[in-house]
Amino acid sequence: MDIRALVLVNSAWDAAEPVVLSPLPPALLEVAGKSPLQRTIERLNECGFEQVLAVVEAEDSQPPATRNGNHQCIVPASSDRFWRIAENAFNEMAQGGAELVLLIRMGAYTEIDFEKLVQFHLNQQSRVTQVAHQGQPIEVFCISASRRNDAASLFRSQLSRCRSECPLFENKEYFNALSGPRDLRQLAIDILTLKAESRPVGNQVRPGVWVADGAIIEKGARVVAPAFVGSSARVRSHAVVTRCSAVEHHAQVDCGTVVENSTVLPYAYVGAGLDLAHSVVGLGSLANLRRDALIEITDRKLISFASETPGRRFLNSAMAFTTFLPKQIWHGMFGKSQPQQRDLQTALRQTSPALGSAAGYNASACDTEAAGEFPSNLAIVRRYGHQ
Repeated sequence: MDIRALVLVNSAWDAAEPVVLSPLPPALLEVAGKSPLQRTIERLNECGFEQVLAVVEAEDSQPPATRNGNHQCIVPASSDRFWRIAENAFNEMAQGGAELVLLIRMGAYTEIDFEKLVQFHLNQQSRVTQVAHQGQPIEVFCISASRRNDAASLFRSQLSRCRSECPLFENKEYFNALSGPRDLRQLAIDILTLKAESRPVGNQVRPGVWVADGAIIEKGARVVAPAFVGSSARVRSHAVVTRCSAVEHHAQVDCGTVVENSTVLPYAYVGAGLDLAHSVVGLGSLANLRRDALIEITDRKLISFASETPGRRFLNSAMAFTTFLPKQIWHGMFGKSQPQQRDLQTALRQTSPALGSAAGYNASACDTEAAGEFPSNLAIVRRYGHQ
């Protein structure tokens, strides 16, 4: 039987939020080495689908369509033409001989038993079958390719309305709504503790510790299980990564910093001598899950983004030095004396009024009594060296 899959990605972070962790939607962010989209496509390929195609909402500046063998697997689409391109992709599959098309919109990440779903659809002799989790419909459909009017109704209503009644297939496998930073963090925990079927990328160098190719863990740094360090990520000397933490690809954790029960997203940088707990770090932003707060960090010595290459870092440093030196000479000769600034300890001990009261964070897989011993600050300078 010719069964094909069409995966849609156009779910971004909440547009009402003034600060976002990443410009990428949650489905494209790597978690323990792979994005939810990659994990979904791999599961579909393992089930033997004839063709798997993903339509991803993207700007013109983003990468063009990519191919896997003879089949185009990723198609970028602008926001105003996204649903038209998705409908055309379905029609091309139907005209190409597909008998069933599995339609998945990547908002949530779910591990569906596709064989049971197809068998249920055939037994029901239905035109369209929708998947449900705990009785609630989710945006996953099995569509008979010959029913193009039913498919058109779905696409033109952005999957909110079906032309005919859809029987519900109850999925009892793993499910994560991926609706925000808390769900993104929980997905990392579930993958590292093997509650999800999908596994971390890389080599398991010792029980519960996965390290991807190209990762650098400097002498004196410690990675305590369960934990993950992604490709080309760097954990510097005397840093500690522990308790279900994930440091994704090209991210950096600087000297003496403790990362506990947290996720550091790709290309993010965490400064030296910090305690980071129950958080998700993005490009210049931080979501603290215990306080339910998402804030922007303007001090690049605390949270920022990692340079992609040593050459780029050298060039940035050289440019900064060449502009800094003439300014210092000028100010030394003609400038007025600057008022003394507050020391770092005083500044960091002041609590932001936007944080509010702690909301609590439940993660039973990695939660211990020691979690409550950390100070309430989001990030502080360690006062006692490497203790």
